[in-house]
Parts: sequence; structure tokens; C-alpha cells
Amino acid sequence: MRKVVLADNDIIQKLACCGLLQELLQWLEVPPAEVWVLPSMRFMLRKKLKVDAAALADLEQFLLQVSDLPAADINMLALFPLELDPGEAQMLAILVNTPEVEHMVTGDKRALRLIGGMCASDPALNQRLNQARVDCLESIMLELINEFGFEAVNTKVSRGMALGLALGMRPDTALQASFGAKKSEVNSRETLAHYLADVRSDALFLPGV
Repeated sequence: MRKVVLADNDIIQKLACCGLLQELLQWLEVPPAEVWVLPSMRFMLRKKLKVDAAALADLEQFLLQVSDLPAADINMLALFPLELDPGEAQMLAILVNTPEVEHMVTGDKRALRLIGGMCASDPALNQRLNQARVDCLESIMLELINEFGFEAVNTKVSRGMALGLALGMRPDTALQASFGAKKSEVNSRETLAHYLADVRSDALFLPGV
């Protein structure tokens, strides 16, 4: 059976800044063309990452491999709260209506918390989210450490954060707390697990540690 993964703009941007998009594709274990992204992402992230040549190069390689998300059902979108980011709403609608979608990766914690609240009053949505797999930045970083080793991941994240700071780009709070030259694997895993537990308290469909 065909397996599709949805990836939002936030997770793509954060992993591009760390040079980890190819590692993401390897970990997902689906053909890259079965990773669906928002069509608007191509323009938006090229603009955001234009000052970071390394991140932009990682993004461009990624864009050659993945596919655009199909249009979402307008009637389904109308059911979602206005506070939900439009891109996340499109992904959620596709997830609900497309059985082939088995995995969604997102870096938007605010959206995850909103979706978690929606599950309380929507049993069908809750069931679908628990049938599929949903990962946030922290759970993905833990999986990448498992897959590629802490040293390899830490080196890339540390280099990306240092370059980003030099270019005036603000690093992700969880990444900044979890990685760096003085961080050990134990410290990194504990910090990522702490941030994951915090968001999972409002989004129980996320994987546990």
C-alpha cells in the first residue's frame, strides 16, 4: 500500500538550517516523492533562507525530490478554527481525508496544541491522528540521534545554529537548549524529552519518549 508523509514549512525550515533534510528523508523510509509539502513553501522558504547559502542548498536539493500537497477539501477546512495556521489546516484536512497519509511531521507547536484541543470534541479526528503518526521537531531530533548518532547530529545542528546567529537568524529555542559544543548525548536527550513532554501534554497523539 502507498504510504504518504506530510511535512510542514516549519519543520522543513528548521531542518534545512541544520543541514538535516536528507537525513529526514532517510529516516522517513518512504520514496521522497511520497513526501508532500505545501506548494507555497517553495517560494516562502527560498525567501526566508536566501541569506543562508548552506540552508538554501539543502532546501533546493530537498525540493527536487518531494511533491506538492494536493488541494484540500474546502468544506473540511471550514470546520477548523480560524486560529489554526492555514498551512497546518490544509495538511490536517488532507490527513483526515487521505487514507494513504500515514505520517505528518510539523514544527508548529502552537498548531499541535490547537489540534490537541480539537480532538476533545471531535472523536473522528482524534481516532485518525492516533491511527497515523505525528511527529514534532523534538521527537524527530530524538529519532535522528537514534538513526545517525548524536555526534553527527550535534555537529550539524551546532554548525547551523552558529552560522544562523552570524547571519542574524534566531535559533529554535529547543535546539539551542539541546545541542552545542558542550552538550552531551544524555543532556541532549533529556532536554529534547522535556520539550516533547511539554507539547505532548496538550497533544497526546504525539509519540512518547
